[in-house]
Formats: sequence, structure tokens, C-alpha cells
Amino acid sequence: MISANAAMTGSYDYSEVARSVLIAIAASYAALDLAGRVTAASRNRLAWLSGGAAAMGVGIWAMHFKGMLAFHLPVPIEYHWPTVLASLLVVILASAVALYVASRQKMGPVDALIGSLIMGAAIAGMHYIGMAAMRLPATTRFSPLLVTFSVLFAVLFSLIALLMAFDLREEHRWTVPRRLGSATVMGLAVSAMHYTGMAAASFIPASPPDLSRAISISPFANNGIAIVTLIVLAAAMVTSSVDRRASAGVQRLNQELEGRVAERTLELEAVNQALRKEIAERERAEDALRQARTACGL
Repeated sequence: MISANAAMTGSYDYSEVARSVLIAIAASYAALDLAGRVTAASRNRLAWLSGGAAAMGVGIWAMHFKGMLAFHLPVPIEYHWPTVLASLLVVILASAVALYVASRQKMGPVDALIGSLIMGAAIAGMHYIGMAAMRLPATTRFSPLLVTFSVLFAVLFSLIALLMAFDLREEHRWTVPRRLGSATVMGLAVSAMHYTGMAAASFIPASPPDLSRAISISPFANNGIAIVTLIVLAAAMVTSSVDRRASAGVQRLNQELEGRVAERTLELEAVNQALRKEIAERERAEDALRQARTACGL
């Protein structure tokens, strides 16, 4: 029996928590990889920015949603799907801002701060919009202190992410271990923000909610979210890798062509110099012949 005045006691499925953190790390790795591609792309930059924002946003959102599904209460929980969709769109927008700022030629302290504030506010908004999608016989009360901490975490995470992405965007400067280490830091940071936000909420028993447009998430759908997310992130990184190899091949071809053109140019310059020298010698010989004829009265 649940008391009408006492908060419900919740619990976590720690295997789901671990999966949510792994998704956050994978999404962070993909974000660092895509920031490099957006920076390097001379053509189709908008396409890379849009695709990268979608992949990164799906990864962050999936981590958040998996973290919510890892939380269990002694009452059934369903989710209002239009609100869930809104939370996904918000985090895709935040990802677009992050990739745009990190891929610019310069990022000063003001740019980093403004970008982190926008991105942090969007990620915090994604989290609390996602929580607003919960439909259960309870009302949600939030601790103002923990909510504040969660928002600060979101801004701090965003600042760390932007600085790391900007530092590692030049693809010749990174190694897989370095990028994996940075992705782990970013993944743990965004996970800390999420679970701080979850800790800010307490659930007080109330009358049954309106379940219109609400759906329940089955274990199959829960696993499907993780699988689809990892497929999306893997596809983004594979596409990035293929494009990187193609770009490197084109760059090598251009360098070879430029080398050949430079070689031919040097050869032509040598031939031109030889011709100019020969012409000059002929002109001197003709001048000497004319002078000799003049001296002889011819």
C-alpha cells in the first residue's frame, strides 16, 4: 500500500544504467568524429552538419531515455510520445549548435561560453521535457537545488564537450586512445547530468493520468532503442571513415597532380631558359658578323 502523502520509492536496474552510460560514451565518440568531418568538409558542409547533429542528438537522447527506463516505480509508467519526440528535436538542435561552434575556424572564450549555455540549456530542456512525457498515477515534485545542479552540469558538460571537440577536430592531431578517453569523459559528464536530474524528482501518489497518446515501452522496445541507436552511431562513423578515406585519396591524387605539374613547369622553364640563351648567343654572333662586315667595307 502506497501512502498518499509519501513519495514513492524508486529503484534502478543497474544493467540498464550501464547500457545508458555506454550509449553516452558512444555518442560522445561519434560527436568528436563528426566534428572533425564537419570541419574538414569543403563541400556538403550543411549535409554533414545536419547528419552529424541527427546522429549525435539521437545518441544523447537514447542515453537519456534508457536512463529513464532504468528507473522503476511500484506503478506502471507510460510515455506521451509527442512530448518524447519534442525532447528528441530539442537535443538534435543542441547537437547542431555544438557541431557548428566546434567546427568554426576560431572559437574564443565568448564563443565557447555562449555555445555551452545554449547547448546546456537545450540538453537540460531535453531532460525535463522527457520527464514531462511520463504518464503515471503520481505527481512529480522537483528539488530546486538538484535541478539547479543538473542545469549547471549540463552547461559544464557542454563547455567540456565543445573544448574537446574543438581541440580534436583537426584529424591529424588525434589518436583513437585519445579520442576514446575524451569520449569517456564526455559520456560520464552527460550521464552525471541526467542522473542528477532524475534524483531531483520525487513522485507523490495521485489520481490516474490521462493516457491519450501515451505508450508503454516493452522490454523488446527497450532493447530496440539501444540497438537502433548503436546502428545509427555506427553508420555515422562508418560514413565518416569512408568519406575521410575518399578525401585522403583525392588529396593524394591532387598532390600527385600538383607534383607533376610542378615538374613539367620546371622542365618548361629549363627549356625556355635554354632557348633564350641560344637566341641571345645567335644575336651576339649576328652582331659580331655585322660589325666584321662593316669593318671590311662590305
